[in-house]
Amino acid sequence: MPSSAAPLRPRRRDFDETRVRILGAARNLVAERGPESLSIAEVARRAGIDRTTAYKHFRTRDDLVGAVMGSLGDEIGTMLERPMGFGDLIDHMARFFIEHPEIGRLTLHHLLAENPFPRAGWDRFVGQLERLANSSRSQEHIDAEALGHIMMAIAVLWPIQLRALEGDIEPAAAAERLAREIKRLLLFGVLRPESWPDLVDSIAGERSE
Repeated sequence: MPSSAAPLRPRRRDFDETRVRILGAARNLVAERGPESLSIAEVARRAGIDRTTAYKHFRTRDDLVGAVMGSLGDEIGTMLERPMGFGDLIDHMARFFIEHPEIGRLTLHHLLAENPFPRAGWDRFVGQLERLANSSRSQEHIDAEALGHIMMAIAVLWPIQLRALEGDIEPAAAAERLAREIKRLLLFGVLRPESWPDLVDSIAGERSE
């Protein structure tokens, strides 16, 4: 006998879309006021939904913070896999971290609570670094996981420190400075410079200005 029940797909789609709205509102709130300002009630108000609906997605504030971190990890992992030149990827990632100060704030909050990076996103990030480290264009015996922590510390702390020291910053200039020094560190600490002439030329040109 055929079932008369309504299909569940529209309901699932609504659930997923609401979750995305909640995570977006949480990120915006953190960018403005820091992680300490997060509450499910305030995030629900910003997302334009009632608190009961928000609590169906996240029972506690910590659940919400963990979900935001997970979505950020996925977003960063996806960016790392985009088909673009290595120098362009560094430029793109530098702009991303400068333009999204909530990433640094949330990351520090998350780690100080002794929570690890979200596993899936972190594994994708380290996996990309391992492929780079195992390339013939890199130096030998690179510790990809340790390198990942170094790179993440740079990307997280730079935007926070700049804002603390200088207040409002010009994002394009800050991203350019960040990208230039990451390229320099990688070129003369991880990569074989002779295998990356375009990258060498890019920082040489910037030094001569």
